[in-house]
Amino acid sequence: MIPAVLGKYSEVLDVGRASRLFTKAQRRALLLRDTTCRAEGCSIPGTWAEAHHLVPWSHGGETNVDNAVLLCSRHHHRAHDAAYDMTRLTNGDYRFARRT
Repeated sequence: MIPAVLGKYSEVLDVGRASRLFTKAQRRALLLRDTTCRAEGCSIPGTWAEAHHLVPWSHGGETNVDNAVLLCSRHHHRAHDAAYDMTRLTNGDYRFARRT
């Protein structure tokens, strides 16, 4: 048995550590919440974006909507690049700055 959090129509929104990849229902929920890439100033549509674990799966992060953000391919790569810091802004967007 795998515990899961379900949405209004019984779609799986939180599977904890049972799965690394986001479900279609989770991606739909992210698309409704984020609508575009959440990097500051980026307007790439969420339909073209990738779901990113804020706390990485490799560091114990769970696969759920609260631990995810939509990022375009460019910003998703930056999120995993040690040369960049990723900071959450008060409006919910993320700023990427090269480390010095």
